[in-house]
Amino acid sequence: MNIKQIVNMTFCATILILSMPVFMPNLVFANSHYLKDSKQETTINLNEDDLKENLLLKINTANNFAGNIKVNGKNIKKIEGNSTEISLLKLLKKGKNIIEISAVDKSIESTLRVELIGTNTQISQESGGSGDIQHILVIYVP
Repeated sequence: MNIKQIVNMTFCATILILSMPVFMPNLVFANSHYLKDSKQETTINLNEDDLKENLLLKINTANNFAGNIKVNGKNIKKIEGNSTEISLLKLLKKGKNIIEISAVDKSIESTLRVELIGTNTQISQESGGSGDIQHILVIYVP
C-alpha cells in the first residue's frame, strides 16, 4: 500500500464513524444483560365476591427459573421448577397489598407467566427473554 491509499482509507473510515449518529440515531451500546431485564406491574381492585372463594396465584415457566414470591414484603414461597401455585386468600389484608414475583433466568430465551385466578378475576402477565424478571401485583382488598 502506498501513502495515498492509506490516507484514502483513513478518510473513508473517519467519515463513516462520524456519520453513524446521523444515520443510526437509535444505536445504543449497552450491557446486553440489562436490556433483557423485565418489569411489569398490574393494579387489581377486588370486591367482596372475589374474597368468598379461593384466590390462586399461578406461576408457570418454560424453563426452570430460580425465584421468590413476596406478599407485603414477606417471603412466602420460592419459585422452583416449571410450575408454582399459592392460595392468596389468607395472605391478603384489607387495603393495599403488594405481591412481588421475582425470578432470574440465565437461558437464552424463555417465558414466565403469572396468573391470578379467582371467582370474578382472571389476570395473566407474561414476560419473555432472560435476565432479571419482576412482576408486581398491587391488589386492593375492600
